[in-house]
Amino acid sequence: MLGTFCLLWLIAWKSQLFGLVGSDLILLLAGKVSEIAVGQENFLTMFLVILATVVIELPCTIFAGLAQGAILGQSGKHSINELFRSMQEGNHFRTFFIMVLLEEILARWFFLGLLVKIPFISGTIAFYLLFLIGNSFWALVHLKNFQREEDRNILRVLPQFVAGIFFTYIFVKYGLLASVLAHFASNAVIFSMHKIQRFNAIDGLIIGYDGLCALVSYALMTKPLSDAMLWFVENPTFVLPGWGFWDYLKLSIFIPACLSVIFGALLYDRGNAGKNPEHEPGPLGYLIGIPLAIWLLYGVYYFLGIFVASVSYRVLVLAILFTFLQKGASGSAVSRTFWCGLPGMYIAVCILQAMSFWAAFGWMVLTAVIHLPTNTLIKLDD
Repeated sequence: MLGTFCLLWLIAWKSQLFGLVGSDLILLLAGKVSEIAVGQENFLTMFLVILATVVIELPCTIFAGLAQGAILGQSGKHSINELFRSMQEGNHFRTFFIMVLLEEILARWFFLGLLVKIPFISGTIAFYLLFLIGNSFWALVHLKNFQREEDRNILRVLPQFVAGIFFTYIFVKYGLLASVLAHFASNAVIFSMHKIQRFNAIDGLIIGYDGLCALVSYALMTKPLSDAMLWFVENPTFVLPGWGFWDYLKLSIFIPACLSVIFGALLYDRGNAGKNPEHEPGPLGYLIGIPLAIWLLYGVYYFLGIFVASVSYRVLVLAILFTFLQKGASGSAVSRTFWCGLPGMYIAVCILQAMSFWAAFGWMVLTAVIHLPTNTLIKLDD
């Protein structure tokens, strides 16, 4: 958890966005929400602003938790702790993401996205009243997490109320999906503490192989990584100028390998602890499954176009939906899915959109072959 927080702090510090986030938060707390610049940065900057906000939010939330603990004393059983203890292999990323989505719809979108559009309750004063009501209601809902009646004191949910201020800022600036990502990113740092897998020689070999893949792919690159920034603008260009099949392949190996090395070194659980080799599809299964996956991805992308006008948000939603398929048996695995799986899937969606069907088929086959040593090592792990 500490390693992840330091990593996020380093990224936010290098991006030089603490000043922007700090000034915007001051405007929000000073009653000047209308002066916050709304969504004027590109898509990549939005992610960096989310990280910078989470870096500021987490210490404030933890301090609020320590304060209520000092005043009220330690609480008894908490439902989240009990949930982690009972977790088995499953699509827990999907479950937690949907929970966060529903919370943000209730606490932020309903009060600050829907009700503020009603003429007679619009305006700055109405915004802050709705903000206090919605944020308080969301915080109070968390009282049910405390299983003992005597622990259900209003001060117990002070951390949630404080966190809600930061999520509200992200909602005001970028909208619902961004506040969901900020909320989940904050949870992902905390969830990383729930670890069930032991680090062993197999993990070291996996990190070593991923590191080798990252080094080799980077050494073979002939196109600058900065070209891929075109995938993070409001209306991205999928076909990168001058890029060919092998350039996309090398990029698709480099980014996930780097993420795997980083979060493997941070001792995150892998998301396949209960993987059964007997249920693995054979070569014929892959030959059938890969084309179906490509057509499904293309189909869902164009279907989303009916409801989501922004191409960038469409790609992000599609990446989230396909990340739902990843499984895990711990909070740490859920967090790794967020930090590694979601960015990797976003890149994969962009690459697939840049390729023809047969090029995409070849890309997926070669990617599976390159990952074969990692999958073999995972099967050897007990």
